[in-house]
Amino acid sequence: MSALEISDKEFLAGARKGIQKSRLLSIARESGLTMKDLSSFLRISTRSIQKKESDQLIAPGASERAVYIARLFHSGIKVFGSREKFSRWLNTKNQAMGGEKPGSYLDTISGIQLVMDELNAIEYGFSA
Repeated sequence: MSALEISDKEFLAGARKGIQKSRLLSIARESGLTMKDLSSFLRISTRSIQKKESDQLIAPGASERAVYIARLFHSGIKVFGSREKFSRWLNTKNQAMGGEKPGSYLDTISGIQLVMDELNAIEYGFSA
């Protein structure tokens, strides 16, 4: 099973308790995000992540954003057909996103949801 496939139960547990550093690293690897980018989205320093042992938990707020980002990447890869195409879309200015890059929204739950909504619109043919 991919680190980007997060069940509802895992999502809720991660949001409440936090996720292990090893899971966070798997999400980073499978999403193609650098640790610098991911830590920026999670609002924690890369140093804070590096200091943790692999079985230690990341704070709940950061973990919630991490599992939400994992779900977003899982959906985006399905919609676009590859991680590379999805990453390109995330890093391209988009009129439906107010002329901004969708990836610039990944630092808040609300922003991630807006990007997820746009992905759903693309999937069902309502946007481009």
